[in-house]
Amino acid sequence: MYRFWKFCFIVVILFLFAVSCDSYKTLSEERANRTDDLTKEIVIGIVDSSTTPTFFTKGVKLALKELNEQGGLLGKPVKALFYDEKESIRKGQDIARKIANNTDVIAVVGHHSSDIAVAVSVTYEKSGVLFISPGASAPELTQYNGSFTFRNIPSDELAGREIAAFVKRNGYKKIAIVFDRDSSANRLTKIFRKASHDIGINIVAEKSYSSWEVDFRRLIADIMKEYEFDCIFLGGVFPAAGRIIKQMREMGIEAPIIGNNSLDSELLCEIAGKAADGTIVFTVFDPALPGTPTQNFVKTFKAEYGITADTWAAQGYDAIQVLAAGIEKSGSTIPLVIANTIRFLDHWNGVTGSYSWDWDGGISEKTFFFKVVENGEFKFLEQELNRKINFFNPSKDITLMIPIENDVTTIDPGLALGKNSIEIVEQLFLGLTDFDPVTNEVIPELATTWTGSPSGKIFTFRMRDDATWTDGKPLTAHDLVRTIRRNIDPVTDCPHVKMLYILKNAKAINSGKLKDISKIGVRAIDDFTLEFKLEKAAPYFPSLTTLLPYRPLPQETIGKYGSEWIKPENIRTSGSYKLATWEKGQVVILQKNKNYYDADKVSIQEIRYNVISESPVGLAMYQNDKLDIIGGTYLPIPVDELTYIKASKELAGQYSQKPGLSVYAYGFNVKRPPVDNPLARKAIAACIDRDLLINLIARGGQSSAHTLTPPGLLGTDGLKGDQGIKFNPVQAKQWLSKAGYPGGKGFPELILLHNASKNDVKIAEALQTFLKHYLNINVRLIGQKLTNNLKSSILKNSPHMFQLELQADYPDPSVMLNEYFHPINSPNYTGWNYSDFVGLLEKAGEISDQKKRRKLCQQAEQILCQKECVVAPIYFGVLHYLVKPRIEGWSPSGIGGQHIRNWSLRK
Repeated sequence: MYRFWKFCFIVVILFLFAVSCDSYKTLSEERANRTDDLTKEIVIGIVDSSTTPTFFTKGVKLALKELNEQGGLLGKPVKALFYDEKESIRKGQDIARKIANNTDVIAVVGHHSSDIAVAVSVTYEKSGVLFISPGASAPELTQYNGSFTFRNIPSDELAGREIAAFVKRNGYKKIAIVFDRDSSANRLTKIFRKASHDIGINIVAEKSYSSWEVDFRRLIADIMKEYEFDCIFLGGVFPAAGRIIKQMREMGIEAPIIGNNSLDSELLCEIAGKAADGTIVFTVFDPALPGTPTQNFVKTFKAEYGITADTWAAQGYDAIQVLAAGIEKSGSTIPLVIANTIRFLDHWNGVTGSYSWDWDGGISEKTFFFKVVENGEFKFLEQELNRKINFFNPSKDITLMIPIENDVTTIDPGLALGKNSIEIVEQLFLGLTDFDPVTNEVIPELATTWTGSPSGKIFTFRMRDDATWTDGKPLTAHDLVRTIRRNIDPVTDCPHVKMLYILKNAKAINSGKLKDISKIGVRAIDDFTLEFKLEKAAPYFPSLTTLLPYRPLPQETIGKYGSEWIKPENIRTSGSYKLATWEKGQVVILQKNKNYYDADKVSIQEIRYNVISESPVGLAMYQNDKLDIIGGTYLPIPVDELTYIKASKELAGQYSQKPGLSVYAYGFNVKRPPVDNPLARKAIAACIDRDLLINLIARGGQSSAHTLTPPGLLGTDGLKGDQGIKFNPVQAKQWLSKAGYPGGKGFPELILLHNASKNDVKIAEALQTFLKHYLNINVRLIGQKLTNNLKSSILKNSPHMFQLELQADYPDPSVMLNEYFHPINSPNYTGWNYSDFVGLLEKAGEISDQKKRRKLCQQAEQILCQKECVVAPIYFGVLHYLVKPRIEGWSPSGIGGQHIRNWSLRK
């Protein structure tokens, strides 16, 4: 019967249009001509319904107020005419005809109901009035491709599929459908039914009712008696939908009830009372959605009205803003011109999120949100799943903005190189241990405890049992065993594989001498206990387990996706953050990992690493509040600006510096004459005026370096005052003469390989000047952008000297000596091999007494930097920071990535 009367109604409507076509055509032409000549104001109609109260009109009024305060549109004020259709098709039609006859009106926003919107749209089409409905989801509204008709809400087709997907995601398998056969919700019900069937959801029952009914107990009893179900889909509208929910709960139904977006209203709790709890509805607006437009709207609405904006306030506000954009972009008030402009609004960024307009007047790409009633209030579900990334307007309240100097090459811990990759890996992947950012001491992370055997060759780690991957699956000892086997495999080509050589058989496996990878010295005793067997005693081994090759990886994911496992749509991680977006060369966005074992203590919701290649640009962005931090291991602060920063009233309080565990040096290629002679090397090192370089060029507060290892690692106890080679031109000339080159005579041209950055060029040029002035040695400079593979650059250019910037990977006095100058266990850029040096390092690695270990390392330093002078240290690094006052808990880590999980943003 409903279908019959609806058919008759449409026939009558079409007849009326046929007989009134000429008059509407005249109105359309008159409107176009009149609006094009408007000089006073722009008039629009607003149609709401008082029978289903929402904050729609308040949202519209707020948008209009803001527009007029900003000077209106095209320099003209915007005037609104308000109407109440009282949820009546007849009343809605009367209003539409009244608006159509008023040729001052160029557009209408309103008519929430699909039935009313479809009926009045024909009037607006024929009379040339632009029409935007914020609530009419019926496909019929736009399926005829009208010239003037739009909606800024997704269609029932999209909604039905989204609800079915939600049901599937949440594991509901048996669905009972209850729907209002007389309302527009009937249409959504049919779409939901088909969408559910298509994805394998079992519909166990279908029952219908009429809008006029008030007692649904017989229908409910029938469902409870005859069917087993774990969820109910309710396709209905108020007030009947509220009554049936109340009666379902009163009769003992506890299953979730999923309704359409018409139930997204305070009326739900007013009608159903406490029985509304457990009712799930979908919506297109989340007030907590990150992004400047949304957050500004929520705050402004609250300030204006003292209440929180609802979906319909946001929809009304957005509709006005879309209309305004169409007018401003087109530069016209002619409805057809505005309409055609709106159709080309791609990725429109409104307060309800980002979406695009389709040619038929509908929208696509709009996010659906689901929320459930709990204790009389709506609580959003799946917020992280449904929340889109807003690239242009991040929510400042929850987002930390960080600059990085270069692109991120990879976030695979087994393949990562460079400080940016290391930084992001720290946020994404847990290690067995970590470093305290203040003391640099080894602290537990995945491991809760560890013990070493008396021999120092076996370590046992007990892991926490509550750590999971981002998909909720447990992270176990087996994951770490598989990871180490993957990284030691020569096929993987792990750049830090030598960090694993301490493990039994690791080197033999990586070199191909031993084919059985399972023979490597690590095994899982049980799901949460690991045993490591080492080649030799290494009391510092727990600190090695912080390093990238030891961080467990999701091997199932790697096996499934290969090299593409690190893409956002594929990756599984274990750290305090998860990868949301990675746009190469632009930005890496991380979001809080809700499955992180200590997620409750992670305050910052989102981190954005913006690739910014120029430090001055980064500093300007920091000063304009586009960045929260600059400097340190991130984008460096321009050295030329340090004096200004320290003198600035605003910036001085945000500035700090910290000694870094790094050294700037020049290495010698000891295989190439004449620097194969230690005397020649010592002569060169002795004519370098380090203090002059620091004060005139580096200018970053660095301290002169005469040893390779920073004092914080090497220690000062037992350190001789004459350690290393100091600036002494007289001694330099004597050494050069003893080497066979008195006054520099016969000394061939030296080739110096250095980085091509501005400061590195200046330092290299200064060294060139020192050697010419003091020793009469000519130096040819080769400036390149040195890659992570420095050895290949050395082999290609065959320099006598080359620039080094070395960073300690873990806090141990032997770390830099072993990692960069051990003839076997390092890249050995210099080609140097000295048995006494190796013997000292081997001995230091076998004892646990830190004082004795430091003394042995100091002796090794004396050989490296003084006796043999294989490297000429220049200065120890200093980290400079600017940090916004809103960052709390900030404590920079000198090793590895920053512990952002311990920071927070002041509200």
